[in-house]
Amino acid sequence: MKILFVCSGNTGRSPMAEFVMRKLVKDAGLSEKISVASAASKPTDGGILHQGIAAKLRMENIPFESHFARTITKADYDASDLIVCMDEKSLNEVKNLIGDDKKLSKLLDKDIPWDKNVFRTTYTDIFSGCEALLKKIGG
Repeated sequence: MKILFVCSGNTGRSPMAEFVMRKLVKDAGLSEKISVASAASKPTDGGILHQGIAAKLRMENIPFESHFARTITKADYDASDLIVCMDEKSLNEVKNLIGDDKKLSKLLDKDIPWDKNVFRTTYTDIFSGCEALLKKIGG
């Protein structure tokens, strides 16, 4: 199964979800069955991981690597089993690119905020959403 997380710029929330989910998948022993990536819902190729997001991942002991933003493509859509958006705006932008589809969803029933207060709420929402998603898909 391939999961693609999407936010507007692919420098904050979607890569955070990518790295959190990779750790959860690895800890569950499912790395051979589940792969995780992230992309932007609008053209923003080349941006790097936001330094506040990187600091929060370090604080939470979530491994991460160099990350460069990229925009979702039709090939991403074709290769993904699930496309999980961080908010309604990103969901609608992806729908405009590829159409409404059963592969598309939001991580939570609410939008995940861009919380600049040490990204506590952003991380908490993403972590709980990823845990629930992993449980739902059989992890």
